[in-house]
Amino acid sequence: MDCPKCGAHNETDVGSCLSCGAHMPGEDMVEPTLMKPPSRTPAQKLQQSGGAPRQCPNCMTLNAASFKFCARCGTPLTPSAAAPPPKVAGWPVARRDAKPAAPGARAPTQPSAPPVPLPPTGKTPTAARPTPPPPPKPGPGTRPSAPAATTKAGSPKARARISAIARDGSRSADYVLTQPETRIGRAVGDSEVKLDKDQFVAATHAVFKFEGEQLTIQDSGTENGVFLWFKERQIQSGDELRIGRQRLRIEWLPEEPETAADQPLWGSPDPGYVARAVQLLEGGGEGDVFPLKQGENLVGRGSGDVSFPQDGYVSSRHCLVTVGDDGQIGVKDLGSANGTFVKINGSSPVSPGDLLLVGEQILRVDPA
Repeated sequence: MDCPKCGAHNETDVGSCLSCGAHMPGEDMVEPTLMKPPSRTPAQKLQQSGGAPRQCPNCMTLNAASFKFCARCGTPLTPSAAAPPPKVAGWPVARRDAKPAAPGARAPTQPSAPPVPLPPTGKTPTAARPTPPPPPKPGPGTRPSAPAATTKAGSPKARARISAIARDGSRSADYVLTQPETRIGRAVGDSEVKLDKDQFVAATHAVFKFEGEQLTIQDSGTENGVFLWFKERQIQSGDELRIGRQRLRIEWLPEEPETAADQPLWGSPDPGYVARAVQLLEGGGEGDVFPLKQGENLVGRGSGDVSFPQDGYVSSRHCLVTVGDDGQIGVKDLGSANGTFVKINGSSPVSPGDLLLVGEQILRVDPA
């Protein structure tokens, strides 16, 4: 049959022109069952046409390699459709004994391959969980719900935090202060600052108290006391310092009673000593006594007026003890590695960042 558009000659069993793809009239009503079957099958014709057959991407019909348009539906045959797709399970395969379909007729639906049974796994498959619906949008006049509370209802608010500092400088424990008073000791409650592994800590060693918003610490009158870290401050005669592993008491020299003598007493020249630092030994005894002259007195490990060469916790230039001519005694830390601490008398206010020595434990005051 000749194409009415381009004039090309086409076979009578096609529905579209093989050259331009135009629809071929007069063949729509041909009933394929009344036609005499062709002497050659479509597959044999495609093989004799030369080259690999082209498969239509629209209706999946195999066409000759020389066809530019599908003989069934007129869809352009691209070069990518020249090779047939690989055979997979459930893919329709052309049968040699299949009758050619009429032009314009729709290809019959191929039954899908039966599902391949999977080996038993011993687990029962669970049904997919349905997706919950989105929350409703708040309408006009509605107030969004408050976020869930992260703390238990009625729990007291944290007001300060006490951190126990290990020897390597790391934080070994945390104690949260929520009550107006919190005790420190070996025999206090678990919710308090419990230091039960330090033999130099008393059963109830000290108490943290809140006076309004100000946190204070009060010594309970223990022998080992509570020492507060400082950089520079004035002290009184009789105050105690902790420097490295040393515990010192700073005091004025006692006045010698005047005695009548025929001649003065001979001795070493007096450089003007007016005070002294008394070493307090473990167990309560007194050790070395270091005289302090008026002016600056260096305390350190290697050299100085007060020296402790065997104490590795004392820096080479640890601190200065200054005795003024006005009767004042001042102590200044020189940037030592382990700091300088003074024993508090009664109670003392503390602030975030302050360090406390209780027994052998260092406590740091942190904000809540």
